[in-house]
Amino acid sequence: MTTFVAVMLPLVLSLGSWQVERGAEKRGLEMDYLERVTMLPVRPNPATESLQRFQRVRLQGNFATEVFLVDNQVSGGKTGYWIVQCFDDSATGRRYLVNRGYTQAPPVRSEMPVLSAPEGPLEVVGAIWPFTGLIPVLDDDAWPEGWPKRVQRLDVVRMAAQVGAEPFEVRLEPGQPGVQVAAPFAQVLSDAKHRGYAATWFGLAIALVAGYLVFGFKNGMQQTNEETEQTGLRG
Repeated sequence: MTTFVAVMLPLVLSLGSWQVERGAEKRGLEMDYLERVTMLPVRPNPATESLQRFQRVRLQGNFATEVFLVDNQVSGGKTGYWIVQCFDDSATGRRYLVNRGYTQAPPVRSEMPVLSAPEGPLEVVGAIWPFTGLIPVLDDDAWPEGWPKRVQRLDVVRMAAQVGAEPFEVRLEPGQPGVQVAAPFAQVLSDAKHRGYAATWFGLAIALVAGYLVFGFKNGMQQTNEETEQTGLRG
């Protein structure tokens, strides 16, 4: 029992603390979202890296040929892809990963959706979307050769390294040139779920300690009774 508690107690306490940290992170995201998503879009400054999460930006340039199709997306009850396409910004000379939103998958898995993007210089408005974690996959997400690439996860860091773009997602707003069904902006960023998980883990820690104390008390009482009986028998 002592060994079990010694192993499990630090584990559940660490899991509870991790959920508290995740909750604090979500609160920070929520505050940034409420503060910046309604602000006017700005042009990226080529001399600084000051773009912040949820900041609205205005890009001017062209869509490039490199396209990632992020699998396992759902819209209107139908499965499909997010179109994440490189955008070459003429003012800064930088490349950005622009999420053009959802497109439905063809009925045959081996087929790829027919993609098109507006040509010529154009202007688009989107928001710097923060990285909120990767969905787990059973196997390594091996990327195919050529374009477009069908990928299982929105791994913006890996995507950016592949095409020489800035390591974040620019999520296009509805109505922008090239946008399909726009990726959601109204995401739940509350820390309520993490507070609930933290309470569960800390509750298990309390239960472990209480169980251990009760077990030890009963063991001690049993040993005392046995010693008393043995003393009586010897008497």
